Amino acid sequence: MSRMRNRSIFASAIVGLPAFTTPSTSIASRRTRPGTEPTAPFVVEEEEEREATRKEINVSESYMKRLIAKIDSLDKKMDSLLKEQIDIKKRLKNIELLSEINNDPNFSKDVITRVTTNVFKVNIFPSEKNLKEETKSVIRKSFPDIYESMDSRHHSSFFKKIKTKLLEKLRGMQGGIASRVKSAIFEIFGESQLPRIDFQSSPAEINSWKSDQRVKDAYRNLFEVFSDNCTYMEIILDRVWRSKKKISNMYIAWGVAIAQLFLNPKIKGIQISENLLKKQMKINFRKLQNKLPLKPGDGELEAEHTTEEESEEWEEEERSPKRRRTSGGRVLSPRLGSPRLGSEEGNTTGGDTEGAEIVGQ
Repeated sequence: MSRMRNRSIFASAIVGLPAFTTPSTSIASRRTRPGTEPTAPFVVEEEEEREATRKEINVSESYMKRLIAKIDSLDKKMDSLLKEQIDIKKRLKNIELLSEINNDPNFSKDVITRVTTNVFKVNIFPSEKNLKEETKSVIRKSFPDIYESMDSRHHSSFFKKIKTKLLEKLRGMQGGIASRVKSAIFEIFGESQLPRIDFQSSPAEINSWKSDQRVKDAYRNLFEVFSDNCTYMEIILDRVWRSKKKISNMYIAWGVAIAQLFLNPKIKGIQISENLLKKQMKINFRKLQNKLPLKPGDGELEAEHTTEEESEEWEEEERSPKRRRTSGGRVLSPRLGSPRLGSEEGNTTGGDTEGAEIVGQ
């Protein structure tokens, strides 16, 4: 109502009339005194003045309507301009934030560190889908302003940008654990029981090492008691994750698989392929879940005999929270009686392993 009144006042001021004018009654002064009859010329003159006033008012109303329509049009244009201005500001802010994403190496490095740390706690060998989802989640939780400025294209473009470094970081973390397992094996057995081998040795030298009786004995003794009623394998795992309060069954299965495949005389080479490692992990993980001995039994299938379909089932099972959280307490061979082994709680990552030997290469 106030807006309409303002428009009417504005329009009236333009046409030179007072706002909301009514027909003038000044002609009343020209009427005759009560009780007398007006003359005919006077009546005609009065009617003419009234008609002129009505025309003047009609013209004024027409002008006012046109002016009000113009004002409405200007208001709409002003609203549109204001919206466009807000959109421009948002776009400029988005450009600024996206420029930060593309040009700030610290942002990419921070995201990569957070993603690999989070993923590695629950999935040693994450898929590309796992990494994409975790990257988006990290940005949403840790960088909400940037997340609001990104659409699906930006997320896809950013992931492509960091994908290579993400995989390198993960391989470094995986390789770091593998190196620590192998180092612990040599430390626990000692050179008298297990001869050293240079990881850069020729295939012939590696085959000779694998054929050494001491290597075969070390492989057979992995699940035999070493000291204090603990097996060699328990001591090795404890040495690898000495800084961790808890170690998950997934990590136990992985660590044991590395030791088994590294010393197994039937496995050629000492660099373990990812596919073979996943297969052996699957075997170990299921044994741990069912509280069965990890030591291979007579006639038991080796990792290299498992199928690709079984390997894919293991990967799905490994990611299942239900499967990951059913373990607890002691299992058979290795007994894993240490309070740090056999539980799913706490940080189970292998610590800072960047730059170490890469598994599968």
